[in-house]
Amino acid sequence: MRGTIAIPEAEHTIPQTTMDHLHGRLSGLVDARARWATTPIVERIRLLERAIRDTRAVAEEWVEVACAAKGIDVSAPVAGEEWQSGPALTIRLLRLIARTLESIAATGSPPTRKPRRREDGITTVGVFPTDLWDAMLFLGIKGEVWMQDGVTPENLKEHLASAYRGVNREGAVSLVLGAGNIASIPAMDALTKLFAENSVVLLKLNPVNEWVGPMLERALAGFIEGGFLSIAYGGADVGRFLVDHPWVDAIHLTGSDKAHDSIVFGTGEEGALRKREGRPRLEKPITSELGNVTPVIVVPGPWSESDLRFQGENIASGLTHNAGFNCVANRLLITYDGWDRRDALNREIVAALRRIPTRPAYYPGAEERWQMYVDAYGEAVSRIGVRTDEALPWTLVSVDHDDPIGMCFETECFSGVFSEMAMPASSVVDFVDRAVRFANERLWGTLGATIIVHPDSMKDPLVADAVERAIADLRYGSVSVNIWVAVAYAAVTTTWGAYPGHTLDDIQSGRGTVHNALLFDRPLKSVVRAPFRAFPKPVWFGTNRNAHRTLQALTHHEADPGILSTLKVAARAVRG
Repeated sequence: MRGTIAIPEAEHTIPQTTMDHLHGRLSGLVDARARWATTPIVERIRLLERAIRDTRAVAEEWVEVACAAKGIDVSAPVAGEEWQSGPALTIRLLRLIARTLESIAATGSPPTRKPRRREDGITTVGVFPTDLWDAMLFLGIKGEVWMQDGVTPENLKEHLASAYRGVNREGAVSLVLGAGNIASIPAMDALTKLFAENSVVLLKLNPVNEWVGPMLERALAGFIEGGFLSIAYGGADVGRFLVDHPWVDAIHLTGSDKAHDSIVFGTGEEGALRKREGRPRLEKPITSELGNVTPVIVVPGPWSESDLRFQGENIASGLTHNAGFNCVANRLLITYDGWDRRDALNREIVAALRRIPTRPAYYPGAEERWQMYVDAYGEAVSRIGVRTDEALPWTLVSVDHDDPIGMCFETECFSGVFSEMAMPASSVVDFVDRAVRFANERLWGTLGATIIVHPDSMKDPLVADAVERAIADLRYGSVSVNIWVAVAYAAVTTTWGAYPGHTLDDIQSGRGTVHNALLFDRPLKSVVRAPFRAFPKPVWFGTNRNAHRTLQALTHHEADPGILSTLKVAARAVRG
């Protein structure tokens, strides 16, 4: 099976919005679309500033509701995930979009740094850290956006903030089909449509996390009161009604390739035939952020015991965040079969997983998907942690590079399962080149990929060249070095989405970008680099003992950054 294993629909906790109400809400959005398209920048900034205050006011309740829904202790470090992936990132995007609009009002362009042209002709722009506060809190982490062919340092401004160069006075209505896993995604996707594409939005929440709806109704009340945003509830039938409604001009989906194909081609035999014949039933433009079999390429090097422990936690945490229910959860560790530290690294990953408590597998169908891997791989499966009626163990599958089953390469499990594969090669440079080709040609999806490399390895010019070549050659929408690629999601000035080029009948990780607070029109990929080791311990590590307190402080810092809030975050971070 290629792609994400089909996910059953969750039970509803909030009554679904009736068809009459949906029709009425769309009517209101149609009436408001031209008004939004011509809303002055100063008024948009005012709405963003109100949303920052309103989101901050609801943040604590948001986290409490999220923890209750996912069966985790609100007073435990794991609750930090809900602070970060909920209100903190929503506030960050609101704030940085406002910053962009202020720059457009003052200078006519977003606040980008001076672009540079690489030797291969690609234009890149530094986007992270965004300010002094980021630089102080995220030591050594740097992010940049790489642009598509035809974008040069000289014409970059022509490919920024197109929605603000001339006014489309008619506007548009977009349907956003929200993700069910990370609570900031629905809000951030809606904000992308509003501010990057000048479109009013009907946001339909996924039944899995529809609990976030009442939070968003208060956090984004200014947009709702203005008639520019409406929030709806319901399952697939509500989604189909909205997708087909003549007043919906465009669609954005965060979910699975199976959901995408059902929208574009239909379901059952007729849908399968339409896909084979390239005859979509949907004629509206659709963008999407879908799944990924996320590779982590480990460049062999002179790793110490403490290096192995740190990177064991780093790699494990990229799986366990949100119980593994992430589109860029680490899925395939690619190591060099001639590296003498390979077995030691695998032991440290397992040791880290033993220190990270399992938690309820709240996402529908998780147990069935997990069982598919256990049944398929048998003795190659290692279970870490205790299985209970609610929780599944973290699970590691050992596979060969020519694995005949192929599930670990072509199928996204969307659960706490990942695999490790040793790649044969004649040298370190040959390994890096082979690993990149394998990721590009064999793995399903193009959302994100990670490379881990020791600084001493980079002192070898041949290895350094191979790593830089890998960063350029990996056909992924985000590439990270020494850090979980989800940081490109969290930075929000980096773009987020699949590598360009997927077709509707082979959608893989989707089409288009979201977040994109600097409003790049033609991004190719985002690249995030970090030091090999970090202090204090990163807040997204599953072993961080103070993540909940640190990320609570970071949420309030994002709403009103300054020296005191920065010091408060730092003081909590060092206790992690």
